[in-house]
Amino acid sequence: MASSMIHLAITNCLAEKMEFKDLSRLRLGSILPDGAVRGNSHLKISICGDTRFTYDLEFFRSRYGEQIKTDDLYLGYYLHLVQDTFFRKFIYGEHRFNSSIPGNIEKLHHDYTVTNFHISQKYGLTPEIAQPVDLSGEPIHELAKFDVPELVSEVRQQFSPVTDTHTSVFTSNMAEELVERSAVFCLEELNRITNGQPGLDSTAWSWERPDQK
Repeated sequence: MASSMIHLAITNCLAEKMEFKDLSRLRLGSILPDGAVRGNSHLKISICGDTRFTYDLEFFRSRYGEQIKTDDLYLGYYLHLVQDTFFRKFIYGEHRFNSSIPGNIEKLHHDYTVTNFHISQKYGLTPEIAQPVDLSGEPIHELAKFDVPELVSEVRQQFSPVTDTHTSVFTSNMAEELVERSAVFCLEELNRITNGQPGLDSTAWSWERPDQK
């Protein structure tokens, strides 16, 4: 999954191209799946006889379709799932990242700390962009239990500069490309669902289980 900083940068790009009702709720929604302390916040499911994985975009659209239209928190949440869907294709498909290689996950997380600061500077993001919102009584709690204050605190820490700027599996150029292409990907999906067309087919964007290769 992409870092919260990447999601915020994509959201910022979208906000430059179209109007939203409530940017604070949109931005929180765009990072909220990463703030779960319990539950399947990313709606990751197995399909095709348990041989493939995907994010269940259809379930989110069917369950929260009305909220997506009227509440930017839910729209942001949905776009987070769309962005993570594209991220899988980008880093695993196009860049051949292999999480089963020992040490690769640790390398990716290290590279996130480097690219997060770069992305914040590139897209003019500040720690204040992550703001807590009261989610008491929100239907989204059906999916998972969220710790919003802790999420906001963790995201604000991603703005800290680092001394070790070496990257090995996810470079700053890759991060920029991911943001730009993800924004286009999201705009295309927004156009589809706004015009009453079918949204992304999660089966078509599924990936093979590592142990099935």
